Amino acid sequence: MKNTQILIFTDLDGSLLSHNNFEFREIKNFILNCIKNGIKIIPNTSKTKSEIEVFLDQLGQNLPFVVENGAAIHNLDLVHRKFKFKNNSLIFSRSVNEILELFEKRIPIELKKRCSFLKDMSSIEQMKILGLNKKYLPFALNREYSMPLVFDGSKELVNKFTVLLKKIGMKLHEGGRIYNICDDCSKGKAMTTLIEKLKNDFNFKSHTIVIGDSPNDISMLNVSDQPCVIPLPNRNNLCHLKDQNIIRATQSAPQGWEEVVRASLKKINFELEG
Repeated sequence: MKNTQILIFTDLDGSLLSHNNFEFREIKNFILNCIKNGIKIIPNTSKTKSEIEVFLDQLGQNLPFVVENGAAIHNLDLVHRKFKFKNNSLIFSRSVNEILELFEKRIPIELKKRCSFLKDMSSIEQMKILGLNKKYLPFALNREYSMPLVFDGSKELVNKFTVLLKKIGMKLHEGGRIYNICDDCSKGKAMTTLIEKLKNDFNFKSHTIVIGDSPNDISMLNVSDQPCVIPLPNRNNLCHLKDQNIIRATQSAPQGWEEVVRASLKKINFELEG
């Protein structure tokens, strides 16, 4: 692994952050030690820019990060100092207003009726669904590229809805708690674009470790050198992924995150100092 940069692309909720209370204090020192050892950690999440900035403030570090299921990458200079992009970001998505306009025009009324958007709910309902308190709720609702919702329907209807959205150039992402309507982007596409730019522009060699727990993480797990899955509390998840290369944690987040990172580094004989 000499002259190869280790990049950890990680989901946050349920992967690095506890599914129940969004805490990560137990592994904070381990995360900081990874960074100290030159490993680049890149949150790749459905969270908003505002939410990730809260996480980074709690961590006490500034990191590159991918928001809203691959809609944009921010802090690109922290991946490579020679990246030169407007606002230090790459944007892959239309605005949330453009997405909403397309949804209103092109989705049949019978499916619209089954969509309960979080933006239209009371703050009490929003907090219950997201598992957030009133302090952090505004950060989660400050969306630039996606529309979170609860869908009332069978798996068959979800599939029908997904197909219709795909026909108009949009996607339905299933997270740990809610669905999100997004532009035609994904965590995997954003990650692949970044890796290819690093390779083509700077001859940058990387080894990617990807950590996730939900269906919206599959696209980035599928394009990683080392995919890792974190179990949800009292629930089997992503069991249909049969890749023999997958490392599955025995613990839920946050401890499971440290477990899979240590196992991934051991496989490539990378020893953490400190």
